[in-house]
Amino acid sequence: MAVRVRFLLLLILLASAVMLPWLGSTRFWDQDEGFFASTAAEMYARGDWIVPTFNGRMFGHKPPWMYWMMMLGFETFGVNEFAARLGSAIFGIATVLLTYDFGRRLFSDRAGWWAGLALASCWMFNIVARAATPDVYLVFFVTLSLYLFARWGFHSQLPEQQAEGVEPSQIRGQNSALPSRWSQFALIYAVMGLAVLVKGPLGVLFPMAVIGMFLLCMTRRRDLPSDATRWRRWREAWRPFGIVNFCGTVWRMRPLTAAALVLFVAGPWYAAVGWKTNGEFLNEFFGVHHFRRFTTPMDNHRGPIFYYLPAVLAGMFPWSIFAVPGMLYVIRGLRSSRHRPQLTFLLCWAGVFICLFSLASTKLPNYVLPAYPALALLCGAMVDGWLADRRQVSLPWIRVGLTVMIAVGLAIMIGLPLAANWRFDGQTLLDRVRIVRAVQDDAGWLGVLGVPLVLGGFAAFACAWRNAARPAVVAMGTSAIATLWLLWGYAAPRVDRFQSPQDMAQVVGEQAGESSMRVGHFGCFKPSMVFYSGRPIEACGDAEEVGQLFREAETSFLFTTDERYEELRRALPPDVVVVERRPNFPKTGELLLLGRSPRLAGRQELHR
Repeated sequence: MAVRVRFLLLLILLASAVMLPWLGSTRFWDQDEGFFASTAAEMYARGDWIVPTFNGRMFGHKPPWMYWMMMLGFETFGVNEFAARLGSAIFGIATVLLTYDFGRRLFSDRAGWWAGLALASCWMFNIVARAATPDVYLVFFVTLSLYLFARWGFHSQLPEQQAEGVEPSQIRGQNSALPSRWSQFALIYAVMGLAVLVKGPLGVLFPMAVIGMFLLCMTRRRDLPSDATRWRRWREAWRPFGIVNFCGTVWRMRPLTAAALVLFVAGPWYAAVGWKTNGEFLNEFFGVHHFRRFTTPMDNHRGPIFYYLPAVLAGMFPWSIFAVPGMLYVIRGLRSSRHRPQLTFLLCWAGVFICLFSLASTKLPNYVLPAYPALALLCGAMVDGWLADRRQVSLPWIRVGLTVMIAVGLAIMIGLPLAANWRFDGQTLLDRVRIVRAVQDDAGWLGVLGVPLVLGGFAAFACAWRNAARPAVVAMGTSAIATLWLLWGYAAPRVDRFQSPQDMAQVVGEQAGESSMRVGHFGCFKPSMVFYSGRPIEACGDAEEVGQLFREAETSFLFTTDERYEELRRALPPDVVVVERRPNFPKTGELLLLGRSPRLAGRQELHR
């Protein structure tokens, strides 16, 4: 118990250290944070907990849970970045602690602790857990539902069986893998109902697919005679995935209970928003953001079938360096019957999310984030095996992985300064991709992010070379945490200085007392502009509409670019001034804020 408390307290400290500091030190990052924070701010200003709106219009992208969490933050801490992101950070820490307890029950306290640390300090999960987006809420509820299933299902059989000296692999059959009580099923599906309030039907369909796949894999195989033909053995191997067993498995999962509980938890809000929007929200949410996203690449977010292989390797970094030794450890564990049900469950969990989203036409790295706790648990199990007995892992592959970690660190340390300063035909590499010069001047300094990876990688490699497993993983974990501290405490604030749209929108927000003020955009729009300006921003399709906007309102502003400004000169009233000029971060060119107001009468930079 003392060891468990120590593990838990240390994990709380480390997870908080990488998720809470500097939470409000940067403005919102477009696109997603700008969309969602602006939507929550509009709902909060109206006192409306039902209908999401963005820029004054119904916004059918996501259900309300994320907005509710932001609104609670706004009520407590004011309408700001910290308040919008705090809910994500809290649920991120909770997911890390849940992963620890998951690993503790499936493997050991030590495996759970390393799994929790891997999840907290891997790049993708940490970034999302600090963002005003819905993803970490979905990860938490998916993880909680699968945790409850495992705890009340197959895991409840393991301690008793193992105490009797029975190998885990002998626990076969779906009945022993299912929860025994209706109330347990009800709570599992109620949690999935909360996931449906985060991201829609995926919150119940995907966790149920994980459970169903695991149950199919746990179907008891029939004993065959030693002289059975190859065809008969092949047919028996695939029998669990046949239509009869599939339908029986679905029925044993109590789909009617699932439907009833999900409707009970999530149904009232969906009914309310459908009624208040005359069905428009439901049509957009289900028709566009589910069916069309799966069948058609949206917003140019496309990718090959193997898109998520490099995406997950990058997202789980630096712990993804254990991918090959981890796979070898899992294969060895499955063959030797060690932790076979646990490993099978985690493989089903990660595999369902990664494989199904690989089939979707629209692809984004964060779509498979619910698989990250499973991957972290597999990583924690491998580290635990390494610490217990180095013969359980492939040391050569671990050393290869640590070499990759060092190489990535060196690439960041050397590559960023070179890209910003090394010239070819009079241009730097960043010039060729049209990155603004002000950003290039800072890019070299961002190379410091690679320092912890290089130092930690060399230290871990030296320890691994001497077969000192514990110092090696401690060095690696320390470098992962140090990298995140540099990212959020040093790099992110430096980059944030160049977020010009937010700066210009804040100038507009300072005129909030003007009730008749109108704001528009022409060829230049970022979602965060709505949040920082504090009012809707109209889209102007041509120069005539821009001129009309300025003529109809005594106080009016327009966001545009230096390129599009040339199209507007003749249509603008003579008293319109250029209020702000800022670099068009991160690209070349300038963003312009044009304004017309009695308060701006003294400005000299009139349009010409």
